[in-house]
Amino acid sequence: MKHVGKRGKLAYLVRYDLAMGFFSNRAKFVVAFACITALAAMFLSAIDAAARYAEAMGMGESSAGFGLVDVLAYFFAGSDYCRPDESVPFVLPIGWLIQQVLVAVLVGNYTVRDLDGQAFQVLVRVGARQAWWLSKCLWVAATVIAFYAAEVVVALIATAALGGFGAMGDVEAVGVLGFSLSALGGSHLAFLLLLPFALSLALSLAQVALSVVAGPFIAFVAIVSFVVVSVYFGSPLLIGDCSMMMRSAFVQPGGVDVTVAFAVCAAVCAVSVTLGGLAFGRRDLVGGQDRAS
Repeated sequence: MKHVGKRGKLAYLVRYDLAMGFFSNRAKFVVAFACITALAAMFLSAIDAAARYAEAMGMGESSAGFGLVDVLAYFFAGSDYCRPDESVPFVLPIGWLIQQVLVAVLVGNYTVRDLDGQAFQVLVRVGARQAWWLSKCLWVAATVIAFYAAEVVVALIATAALGGFGAMGDVEAVGVLGFSLSALGGSHLAFLLLLPFALSLALSLAQVALSVVAGPFIAFVAIVSFVVVSVYFGSPLLIGDCSMMMRSAFVQPGGVDVTVAFAVCAAVCAVSVTLGGLAFGRRDLVGGQDRAS
């Protein structure tokens, strides 16, 4: 492999990681798909309850159905900020949290778990730590894309089977999501539906970079803890909740500025890739000898 250029080495490693990474994660993806399906079932139950409540209260008949955006909005809605001084109780966004944990589980320990085994032999054969690290980062991006693609697939199936590609009415939307989608413009919806992917990618790259330094378990605990703390405190310094649609400035005054959130996610991605690459470049793989150089 030493006669192959940098692009050739990177392409070889990317093919290896996509094959080995997804194969090793096959059971995790089955669990993730089952959890996403359960979230879709929760949406169906919630919209049915909202429609029945609206009819019972004389708020008008329910809408003709629901669409893809409605299901995805339920996945990404989250909850309002935790405000202890107010009488309204805080509702923990269980469904939203489940998705964050699933992504962290999928990223897991693949990057560093078998450096002493076959992956180390591949690294020695290629002889390029930088390409190895960039390939792992691309695998992380592919994993995040696959997760959200699975959510879109489940949402499409639910919409085609039961929703009729309609749209929730305002009454149902407020009951299911906590806010109305009709008040949001198309560009606003596009930003809000893309932000969860951007946040997951940023947190996943940070998780992988941290796993190189502290190990995959500590990295997993750190990322999940960061997300949970963000849910409760809602500080600008804690971006773990920025993908919740309900906390967006498009939905409530003083909420998350989507443009700033995207910029911060991009910065976290860049810093994670850079620092993770530096940490891996300094990592002692075999008794103080850099066999990959």
